[in-house]
Formats: sequence, C-alpha cells, structure tokens
Amino acid sequence: MAMAQTSTVTVDKTLEREGREILSRIPATMRAAVYRGINDVRMEEVQVPEIGRGEILLRVHTCGICGTDLKKIATGSHTAPRIFGHETAGVVARVGEGVRKFGVGDRVVVFHHIPCGECFYCHHKTFAQCATYKKVGCTAGFDPSGGGFAEYVRVMDWIVEKGTAFELVIDVGDHPGADCVAMLLVGRPNDSILEPLQKLEILERKAQQGQKDLTG
Repeated sequence: MAMAQTSTVTVDKTLEREGREILSRIPATMRAAVYRGINDVRMEEVQVPEIGRGEILLRVHTCGICGTDLKKIATGSHTAPRIFGHETAGVVARVGEGVRKFGVGDRVVVFHHIPCGECFYCHHKTFAQCATYKKVGCTAGFDPSGGGFAEYVRVMDWIVEKGTAFELVIDVGDHPGADCVAMLLVGRPNDSILEPLQKLEILERKAQQGQKDLTG
C-alpha cells in the first residue's frame, strides 16, 4: 500500500513538472481582440508582451466582458489601438526576477488597477481619486488597458504585489464559471471560496438529476 501511495505521488509530481514545462513554452506572438475605433474591434496577431523585474506574464483562461469596456468601444472615449479586458483569470506562464509570491503554473486572478491605501484619498475612502488607482497595471500591448482580451497579459510589479490578490488555493476543477467565481472572490478570506463552489456543485447535481429524470 505504501508503495502505491509513493507511486501516485511520483506520477503527480511528474505531471506537475510537465505542466510547468509546457507553460514555459511561450510563443512570440498571440491572438488579441484589438480596439481600433468606434465599434471596431479586430482579431489580430500581436507580440506577446515582455515582462520586467517584479512582473508576471499571465496566460489568460477567462476574461469577463465588463459593461465599461463595451461603453468605451461604442463611444470611442479612448484612443486606439488598445486591448481591453480587465476581469481576468489565468495561469502564471512566466515570472520576472524577484517575484517570490507566485510561480509558473499558479492559477491566479488579477486586478488591472488598485489604490495605494496610504494617500489622503484612500484614507477618506475616495479610492478612485488615488493617483496609484488611476494607473493601469495590466497590458497586452499598446496603452495599458487591462489586456484580458488577449492570450497573454503582462502584470506589472505593484499589481503582482498587491493586486494579484490570491492564488487559487483549492482545485476548482472544470466547473462552468469556476474562474468567474474565483474572480468574485478576490480579496476575500480563503475559506469563503467554499460557499460559492458548493453552490456550483449543487447546481451541477440538480442539472444532472434533471437529465436523469427526463431520460427515465
């Protein structure tokens, strides 16, 4: 029995190592939905962003479509070209020098901007006026605009440190919407991840039971 357990652990470590090696094979270019003007978004081939010290490169798994991005695209309120998308979850594909908090293969979620928590405006809870909050710290190229509508995103150092709020500490598996649930949990205590995941499992079981009832 002990031998079987040892074998299982060895296999798990091998799969983990292989997964990290695959993630390390990052292409030179990627696909991205590039905003080119009012109601003009094009699927294009662009360069995978380079990262610097303290930064990470995220391979995007899921990105929500926020109403504010749709508004920007529809009104032309921002200069082009840009790559929008700021509700982003994915896997760390590369880490810059000095990054200790995360490693290749970690499943994470990122904010595209965060307040400093120390200035006059932060102390008065008017975070949107904070100078740090006004900086966008995630980009897939062009002017930083979130970048989640691309295959890879560069996450800048202050976001890595304080805005990549937590690593997914349990396996959420392949539940539909699991990464979206993870995004909703950014900044919440680790144990609070259980409740929404349990709800996902309940919904899944109900759906499966409904299919059984229909098929007899």
